Amino acid sequence: MALQCLTKDGFYGWINMAVMFFFNIAIMLMMLSFALFLPFWIDEFGWSRGWASGAQTLCVILTGIAGPAVGIFIMKKGAREAIVIGNLLSIVGLILLAYQRYLWQLYLGYGILVGLGMSIGGMLAMMTVINNWFVMKRPIALAIAMASMGFAGIVVSPSLMALIQSVGWRHAYFVIAGIVLIFSVVLPALFLKNKPEDLGQIPDGTSAPKAGGTQFQQGSYKNLYKTPVDFTAREAMRTPAMWLLIGFGTIQFLVMGGLTTHQIAFLFDLGISPAMAAVAAGILGAVMGASSLGIGFLGLKFRMQSLAIASVMIGIAGYTILLFAHSWNIVLAYNVMLGIGFGIQSIAMGNLLPDYFGRSEFPKIMGYSMPFTTVLASFGAPIAGYIRDATGSYIFWFQLSLALMAVALFFIVFAKPPMHPSLRRRGA
Repeated sequence: MALQCLTKDGFYGWINMAVMFFFNIAIMLMMLSFALFLPFWIDEFGWSRGWASGAQTLCVILTGIAGPAVGIFIMKKGAREAIVIGNLLSIVGLILLAYQRYLWQLYLGYGILVGLGMSIGGMLAMMTVINNWFVMKRPIALAIAMASMGFAGIVVSPSLMALIQSVGWRHAYFVIAGIVLIFSVVLPALFLKNKPEDLGQIPDGTSAPKAGGTQFQQGSYKNLYKTPVDFTAREAMRTPAMWLLIGFGTIQFLVMGGLTTHQIAFLFDLGISPAMAAVAAGILGAVMGASSLGIGFLGLKFRMQSLAIASVMIGIAGYTILLFAHSWNIVLAYNVMLGIGFGIQSIAMGNLLPDYFGRSEFPKIMGYSMPFTTVLASFGAPIAGYIRDATGSYIFWFQLSLALMAVALFFIVFAKPPMHPSLRRRGA
């Protein structure tokens, strides 16, 4: 009754946010499981780190390749339908992983089934829901949703490691599948609404400020940029700003993927215990969550491009500290710095695309960018693994990551808001 009342008299967007909050915890659980299980697979099956990490790469590649088709599907059928279908597919993959004995089963279960499942019912669908329901309040809405992923890390990583050591990694996969079923299938199917227009509402609620209007120009919104005319996907892909953002996002996801996939194994190399290694990974997630939430509030007053530039500079500092990691204090320091940088980046990237190109074709625009940002970025994990196999250390990978972050800084500095072709013709 409370939900029914809210849908009639209040803004339903915040109910969607609650559903997405728990949805993201389940998604984070699937994403974290690979890195946590990787050392145990290597020990039990004798697989190389590089070959095993290839399943993670395949997962990300399929996510990217399927992006354009998923974007079109979401525009036609809705994000809720994509979330339910995609996560049912992921559950099948998780159950297969519980029975795996051969490397090809890892590639099928995680690389293909979970990869396609997260492509159809993962980040693109979640961000579409938020983008549909929020415009001016999008920074804080996206921050709340993404913060759940970060805060989950500090609980999920140690808890999942304890579960693995208690019942074994095979049984742990059944637990993960059950959680995904509840939070990524059942709850969205029951409560998620695709668009405010479906309930006779408008984005941000009845008191929402309008981009380009008087309210937008006054108060805390005066420094923000929102495109006055929405771009089509074709128009967006023709702008230099789009390709600079793609380059920025690709590098960020590449270095982040390499670190999160191999940090547990790297800390094992340093002689840190499994429990403390899981705590370190949890700290990274918790700081990401805190910085994501903080940047959501700052995003109501400062342009996202400026915040994105800050995120890269903080990330560069974090990787510099990482190169000298040899004690717990340094491990803690680099996880805090990188957590702040990655947290800001995740919110900035999620806002820059709709800020620059609008809401109308956001699923297609993001979907068209995913083959670049995910396929290229997917090589971070296996390259890091191959470097470790060849040199006996991850240091060269971290040095390469530091250099790539400098390139990302160049991209985001020059990614200025584009002018819509119609406004350019009008100005001429």
